[in-house]
Amino acid sequence: MAEAHDAAAEVVETARGTVEFARRGEAPYVVLLHGTPGGHTASVLAEPFEAAGFGTLTPSRPGYLRTPLATGRTFAEQADAVAALLDVLAIDAAAVYAISGGGPSAIELAARHPDRVRALILEVAVSETHAPEFSDLTVRLLTSRAVMWLQGQILRRLPRLAVSQLLQTESTLDGAERKRVRADILASPEKLAYLRRFMASVPRFDLLRTGFDNDLEQFRAIERLPRSEVRCPTLVVHGTHDRDVPFHHGENAAREIPGAELHRVEKGWHLLALGDGAEDCARAEIAFLREHLAP
Repeated sequence: MAEAHDAAAEVVETARGTVEFARRGEAPYVVLLHGTPGGHTASVLAEPFEAAGFGTLTPSRPGYLRTPLATGRTFAEQADAVAALLDVLAIDAAAVYAISGGGPSAIELAARHPDRVRALILEVAVSETHAPEFSDLTVRLLTSRAVMWLQGQILRRLPRLAVSQLLQTESTLDGAERKRVRADILASPEKLAYLRRFMASVPRFDLLRTGFDNDLEQFRAIERLPRSEVRCPTLVVHGTHDRDVPFHHGENAAREIPGAELHRVEKGWHLLALGDGAEDCARAEIAFLREHLAP
């Protein structure tokens, strides 16, 4: 049975296998490589780029939604699949914007296909061995439709509780700082609206489980990503208080990628758009794209 979000995406056959993707706007394009879990519905994260005049392409990485895992189990294979998608769409080159778990395939893409990547943004991105722990109970809760429905109800009816839970799981801020940031989010209609759009964009977990499990396996298996082989202009954006992907991922990526710029977000956490420095981050990323992704 078709899902509601299927209508927002296309499915094509490439030289590397089947790829589902969402396309919004016109060239020049920014390819968004979503986090763990995710899918083409993560296009919502690239809305500031679209408002600035860039088009976006958001493939569902292998194992997520309608892109089968056979298209690319490893991050190198996933990178090749993105290059093959650009071939099908007759797009010579694009910028790449990687969020969280999309980092490894973005680094592989820039290193393996340097002629296709004009610029790279790594935002709170995994860039080295990563071993997040998820208990069986946590995974069962993520899989439950009832729990997903309840989370939506909590955000609508008890936003204070929802934001508190988010800060607890996604940041390493202390109690006083979490209270301050929570108050800032609750006082901002824009940030609350963004959070609601983001939460509403996440599909049912059973449609994401294969990609999620594969990502965790591949993160743990990373020995060396080709960070030093990336040659395109690179902007690394990372918060100092990110619990999900610790700050050293950003520091080390910026240190090893030749010429990379590190945009350090003091007291920033995994959802940078909701924390301190959110507007500065957006301005820095858009300025970077305008400099390196001319039409």
